[in-house]
Order: sequence, then C-alpha cells, then structure tokens
Amino acid sequence: MEQDPTRRDFLKKLAGATGALVIAPTFAACGGGAEEAPAPEPEPEPTVGAEEPVAAEPDPLAIPQTKPADWDAIAFNKERGNAGAIPESYLPSINGPDGDTQHLGKHLPYLAEVDEGDVPAGMIALMWGDPAMGYARHPNAPPTEDNPDGHWYDWIRIRKATEGEAEEAESHYRGWPEVEQPEDGGYAVMGGGSITADGGKNTIYLAKLPADVSPGDTIRVHAHCLTHGEYVDFVVV
Repeated sequence: MEQDPTRRDFLKKLAGATGALVIAPTFAACGGGAEEAPAPEPEPEPTVGAEEPVAAEPDPLAIPQTKPADWDAIAFNKERGNAGAIPESYLPSINGPDGDTQHLGKHLPYLAEVDEGDVPAGMIALMWGDPAMGYARHPNAPPTEDNPDGHWYDWIRIRKATEGEAEEAESHYRGWPEVEQPEDGGYAVMGGGSITADGGKNTIYLAKLPADVSPGDTIRVHAHCLTHGEYVDFVVV
C-alpha cells in the first residue's frame, strides 16, 4: 500500500536522527495476514519406454475356413509358398514365368470324372492339375536315387468350408503306386490301365469325406506333395 507523503518524510528524518533502519509495517487489504501463493503442481514426467499397443501380425501360413469372395488359388498358394509352405528349392519354379500353370496349377485339386459307383462310399475322387484350366497334370513316382522321398501326395485334409467348428477328415498315402495301409486312402486310375503309365499322371486319389459334407457343399482341400510342399483350394462336391 502507498504510504502518506508526510509519514514518509517523518520516517526519513527519524532514520537520519537515530542512524537506525526503520521498517514501516504493511497491512493486508482485508485486514488479514499476507498469504503465500500456492506452489504450482509439477507436470507429470513422460513414461520412459511407453509404446502404443501393436496389433498382432497375421500368420502367413494360415488358411481360410471358407472360400473368400475374391479367392485366387494361384496367388494364395504362391504367397503362402514363399512364406514357407513350399520348399525353398521349388520357389524359383513357382515364381518363374511359367510358375502359375506348370507348377502352382499343377498342384491344385479338381474332381476326377469317374462313375459314382467307382468311388467307395464316404470318399471323393481327386486329381491335381486340371488340364481344362490350362494347368500341367501332376505326375507321381516311387522313390528313386535322385528323389528318395518319392513324388506323390502323402496326406489330404478335407473340411467343409464353413465358419466355426467342423469335422476334418485326413487321408494318408504311405506309398505309390500302392498304398501300404489303404484303410484311410486309396488310388484308382483314370481310364483304367496301369497306374504307372504316362508318368503316373492318371492317378486318382480316393480321399475320405467328413460326415457333415453333402452333395453341393464347398469343401476346403489342404494337401501335401512330398516333393513340392502344401497346397490349398476349394472344390464343390
């Protein structure tokens, strides 16, 4: 508060006469004691190492339960193959200029044209590499010195293409041209004759169907070629 001029002069004269420092009292405007302003609250320090949650990366080897509206079997199997479903030694072939028709298409399933009575009950007749699609036909071969594993599909998994729980039937082929244990998988020959003729390309795979599959259903076929890896496609039964 500003002091009265007369009072200020009086205090100056008093200080000069006594040689002492004179401090004039101050008063709060409202008659109370002077209060200190509250100290500002400290700003929170940034959390060290805090990161935004990261969404899980999709599994590159995952396969769909149902057939997508934009399904492209060649593109899907090429991408999945490069992610590890196809042996590295075969990747130059599937990625080459004729990879779609001569290598990827060769491993895609289709229904063999056979009389219904020639297929055991509860089974389906499959072949690989539909010539009507311009694909090379898949050969089959027993183990050799150059390829000691042999060249055929050693397992086939079939599932109804539906969301949620569904039965999956798996058939096994433990040899070619004959199956050692034919109780869960077998062979037939397109047009009859020897199964080894024409490089085994006339081989029909008889595979188990799940019990929940009916005529007209779409099934997912997931199968493994001993030489060239895994392939996936959808077929209508």
